Amino acid sequence: MQANIETTALPPSEALPTERKPRHARSLTWWLLLLVVWTLSGVYTARLLKRGWVAYDEGTFGQCAERVLDGQLPHRDFDDPYTGGLSYLNAIAFSALGTNSASPRIVLFLFFLGFVPAVYAIASRFASPLGAGTATLLAVVWSVPNYTAAVPSWYNLFFAVFGTAAVLRFIESGRRRWLFVAGLCGGVSFLFKISGIYFIASVLLQLIFREVCTPHQVPSGKPGSRIYNIFLKALSVVFIVGPFIIIRRNLSAVAMLEFMLPVVALVILCLWRDSRREAGPPGQRFVSLFRALLPFAAGVALPVSLFLVPYLRSGSLWAFFNGVFLMSIRRLDFAARRPAELRLIRVVATLTLAGLLTRAIAVRAPITWSKRVPLLVGLGFLFLASARFPLVYQFAWGPLTLLIPLAVLAGSILLAMARVTKGLSVVRQQQIMLLLSVAALCGLIQVPFSVANYFCYAAPFLVLALLALLSIREGASRFVLGALAVFYIAFAVFRSTPTFLAFMGNRYLRDQQIHQLTIVRAGGLRVYPSEGEEYDRLIPVVLDHAGGSRFVYCAPDCPEVAFLAGLRNPTRTLFDFLDQPAEHTQRALQAIGSHPVNVIAILSEPPFSNPMSADLHAALREQFPEYTQIGRFEVRWRR
Repeated sequence: MQANIETTALPPSEALPTERKPRHARSLTWWLLLLVVWTLSGVYTARLLKRGWVAYDEGTFGQCAERVLDGQLPHRDFDDPYTGGLSYLNAIAFSALGTNSASPRIVLFLFFLGFVPAVYAIASRFASPLGAGTATLLAVVWSVPNYTAAVPSWYNLFFAVFGTAAVLRFIESGRRRWLFVAGLCGGVSFLFKISGIYFIASVLLQLIFREVCTPHQVPSGKPGSRIYNIFLKALSVVFIVGPFIIIRRNLSAVAMLEFMLPVVALVILCLWRDSRREAGPPGQRFVSLFRALLPFAAGVALPVSLFLVPYLRSGSLWAFFNGVFLMSIRRLDFAARRPAELRLIRVVATLTLAGLLTRAIAVRAPITWSKRVPLLVGLGFLFLASARFPLVYQFAWGPLTLLIPLAVLAGSILLAMARVTKGLSVVRQQQIMLLLSVAALCGLIQVPFSVANYFCYAAPFLVLALLALLSIREGASRFVLGALAVFYIAFAVFRSTPTFLAFMGNRYLRDQQIHQLTIVRAGGLRVYPSEGEEYDRLIPVVLDHAGGSRFVYCAPDCPEVAFLAGLRNPTRTLFDFLDQPAEHTQRALQAIGSHPVNVIAILSEPPFSNPMSADLHAALREQFPEYTQIGRFEVRWRR
């Protein structure tokens, strides 16, 4: 049963709580549908938990976790590609469940089981239990099942959802402790990956919108009221410049549309709403904003401060700052890809889907079967033909990433229209604004590596944002919305997910992740046969020639070799491009010389870094003259 929300009159500086039906008032249907959705989501995802890998991802997670277990500190002792929190969580997974690639995935699955009811709870604020359950299933099938590796972006998604649920509780109740909880979620998310900042920024934007919606008794014409306006415009510039800095290295018209447009639209909405109301003196407005901002900021600061204690005690705070912030800039030069161009088929598909959604929301007249049948036939054709024809597959997939900016733009326009907001409570407007902000800013997770699977890290927020927009007007066509939801659930399950990462968004391929790795540390992962056979041959050869040594040098960009072999990397570098190019050869040779390295593996086709330099390769050939070629790997050992 949907929550019954009503605004109440409160002093200007206080929150705007609402009377909301208590949790025990949720109907039996609500709980039963949650149980059904939860079970389906869990069973479906569990079946895919060991399916597929990106080898260097597994190697990165494994090596970083083992280094933490060895007492090393991320960024100080080794180049962790992320903030460091994931390395500690994976270290706990190894300690509790065994040192193999399946253990972090099991922990990820446990967090996923908390993510599902959180999405359902958010969705149920805007739809009936059946609608919320359908939206939750849609969010699920477009998220973790597509790539079940324990990448930090999934944790960014999980904690952003948890934090969003907490902010919604604050909006409804006015209790600031929920903002502290949301801040904790933001801080923990940042500790997994720097992109956790996007959720923190989205809450800040929502709090600004909340303040401009707060009534004040003093007319804006009073002297000094311009101070807050200047402050607000300065914040607006930060919100616009920040995303631009992020996308500037892979700047394109599509990038501006997908990533800049939604943020700019929300900023303009806040400025517009502020200009159309009577505002109080700056002191009152600052108090109103900071009363909400401080508990949230305290929540963010707490986990980050605790995480930094070892760095402070060891005098290595700069190493953390350099590894998290400065090295992330370096990654933009190598691990970057522009979003897909606006081809004609993508434009037509986007306009078609947007038109159907608009038709479902705007037109109140019942849809007759003479119009329902063509819709069902068209969706059925798309589903069947997408298995054989790449253009049809792209017609269905292409609009999805563009729906985020279009949904945010539409929501911003609606929230700026007086005749629309007149029928919405202030609480409902804030709820909608929150979901639009999170969709817009957390959608930046797709930058700078704008490939199809990165959309999956933001897809649940698109679903929730669309659901929030649908709640603005009653009487939306359930038939059209239900048909589209069922189609995209089926498309994800039977077309997108089986295709896996390399071809996702381009064409359908049957699931080919059928080779179960025999390496113990692989944890039974199922991968492509050619890749699986390569590693099943490679790792025993590396172990045979290690000669009792605990070390192996593997480069460039193949940390999985050391992890799968159960050996240690003598350098601090997992990916060569993260190391400074100056004197890289000398550092590598020095590390090899200072450790008992008897065998090395050279990857001929690194995913990010340049191939191994000629001088380093020559020096290694001299030190390790014996060799064999196994697929893409040149394995060398001493006589």
